[in-house]
Amino acid sequence: MTWAVRRAIPAVLLGGLASLFVPGCSSRVETPVADADSTLVYAPKQADGVTATITLCRKVGSKTGKRFGVGRVFTLGEKAKVRALIDLENPFALGERDLMFHLVWLGPNDREFYTKRIDYTPSDSSATLKSTISIPPDRRDPGDYALQVYLFRELIAEKRFRLRAAAETAS
Repeated sequence: MTWAVRRAIPAVLLGGLASLFVPGCSSRVETPVADADSTLVYAPKQADGVTATITLCRKVGSKTGKRFGVGRVFTLGEKAKVRALIDLENPFALGERDLMFHLVWLGPNDREFYTKRIDYTPSDSSATLKSTISIPPDRRDPGDYALQVYLFRELIAEKRFRLRAAAETAS
């Protein structure tokens, strides 16, 4: 090993260690706030930034868009689904540009089981993002689940919910 390489190693290690103590350049506050419908919102640091509210429901009317079975507890069933509607507020706070969202569904023990990427463009007519998961008892276990919404890989909202077995509703 040459003298220059031996001398550079401590500098690289010291620089890497120092980067652990420098705060990140996050555009969101680190502590979420629960809104009226129990969505955990990571508010933007700048006023009027992009925010999201998550609504979970069993069904959405095809003509009216009305949300049926809104809640945070859903019963497992062969044809049952959980639908997520993410209502965006101030989607053009960052200017007239495309926005990249990731919707991450987490199962028990916070294990990721489905991710959906959505590119929101200025020409989109709706400020609502949508995602659906099926919840048959042979594919999903009862327990606590969550949906996280990321904007440019930064967490902006999260909603926790519970899946229960059909037997739990009968008792």
